[in-house]
Amino acid sequence: MENTILEDKTLVCKSCQAEFKWSAKEQAYYQKRGLKKQPQKCSDCRQKANKLRDSAMFYIHCGFCDSDGAMLAPPPKDQVAICDECFQKLVRSTKTPTSVSESA
Repeated sequence: MENTILEDKTLVCKSCQAEFKWSAKEQAYYQKRGLKKQPQKCSDCRQKANKLRDSAMFYIHCGFCDSDGAMLAPPPKDQVAICDECFQKLVRSTKTPTSVSESA
């Protein structure tokens, strides 16, 4: 394996979109363990995700209201995850009224 000089990198968290530092020391640890991918989440989001995973829940960041939430099923990979409150609003807004209101 080639000896490369590692430098700190600034990455963007896929959950909260905050920038976080991936230190050279962490990169060396990833290389030593044979991990190829860069971290996707900041340490706060990783801690939340790990805590929720431990309780059989999946951590999400709502694409509509920008709040944190949890789901019993894994969030969709190619779609925006939404919290329960936004899901309920979306369901209510797509229902058609059963009676036509009078506009006189």
